[in-house]
Amino acid sequence: MQKRQIICLAASTAIFVLVWIGNRDSALKEDAIRRSGYGEEEIWYEVLVSGLEEKEIPIQIPVSSRKRREEEARRIREEWAENLPEEILQQNTSLREVRSDLNLISYYDELALKLEWETGDSELIDSFGKVYNQEISEQGKQTWLQLTVWDNVGNSVFHIPIHIYPPQLSDTDKKVRALSEAIKTENKNTEEEEWLILPGEFEGEKLSYRLRPDYSSVLILVMGGGVTLLYGFEDQVRQKEKDKKRKEQLILEYSEVASKLQVYLGAGMTVRTAWEKMALDYKTGLAAGRREVSPAYEEVVKVCIDLQSGVAESEAYRRFGRRCGLRPYMKLASLLEQNRKTGLKNLRYLLEEEVAAAFEERKNIAKRLGEEAGTKLLLPLFLMLGIVMVMVVAPAFLSFY
Repeated sequence: MQKRQIICLAASTAIFVLVWIGNRDSALKEDAIRRSGYGEEEIWYEVLVSGLEEKEIPIQIPVSSRKRREEEARRIREEWAENLPEEILQQNTSLREVRSDLNLISYYDELALKLEWETGDSELIDSFGKVYNQEISEQGKQTWLQLTVWDNVGNSVFHIPIHIYPPQLSDTDKKVRALSEAIKTENKNTEEEEWLILPGEFEGEKLSYRLRPDYSSVLILVMGGGVTLLYGFEDQVRQKEKDKKRKEQLILEYSEVASKLQVYLGAGMTVRTAWEKMALDYKTGLAAGRREVSPAYEEVVKVCIDLQSGVAESEAYRRFGRRCGLRPYMKLASLLEQNRKTGLKNLRYLLEEEVAAAFEERKNIAKRLGEEAGTKLLLPLFLMLGIVMVMVVAPAFLSFY
């Protein structure tokens, strides 16, 4: 560890010294400050001056970028305009034979030149270099580009002639174009006929035709298969959602079940009698419409049905815990089962602890559900904010037109 610390400290110190020396030597040398390159921005240096007073005084010195001499700048502009780089020509050999788009850049970094382009015929080529040569003849058309080259000294204007030709076609493209022209001519000559007769032979070759396959029906089939798969997963998704809601409801109702059981046992009832009392109250309230279906009390009713059918109490409580599948219910079932087997004397006190823990858990769940509800409200709030922004900003934009 110490070796690594020493190495890191030494490396950082060496890098600091190199950077400090480099900055000092590159920017300031004796009584001179190095300027930035051609076309770069002005730089402000903070320099400490000795000699004005007894101590060094800091001053701010603006240093503009380096400029070329007028004759040198004019010569560079002319040479650059005369020998345009391949970056502009792209796939074209020269401006005397333009068959594809040009790249009319607005800035040339190597020489710090700013470029402005204008075209003599915007129907042939625009100021971005897009060439419209699909409909011109093989003789081509001539036009010009006006190029204005700027630097930090001045500017020069150049008129550059260019010759635009139709795109270079392969043998296949030429055959397709010739066949298309023949079909266009036939279509124009037979506009009164019901059917357009396509050439059966062209340049000595026999032709046959078929429509390009329409894959929209395949798309419908794929969509149908996708929907079918989604329907296959729908039952699983719904079942998972149903199980999730059931578990949440069971957790929320656990405190009520445990507290009622505690109250009935405190009133002198046996565990079985208390269980039957809870099931009876639930069914009575459900029949009278005073309460809704509860998954926890449905399990309580199932325990009573098991007891009435002759299942041992210990087994009935064990089944109750397994059906609920949650830790609090399994713990409650375990307490009741142990009470049945060994006769726990402090069952009431254990139930009190369970009730206290259950109410605390219920408060935490209620808090979490409240936070989730607040998060779900964020999307509608953002949508409303967007609508309000559009209502406020749209009239301001429309007022400009």
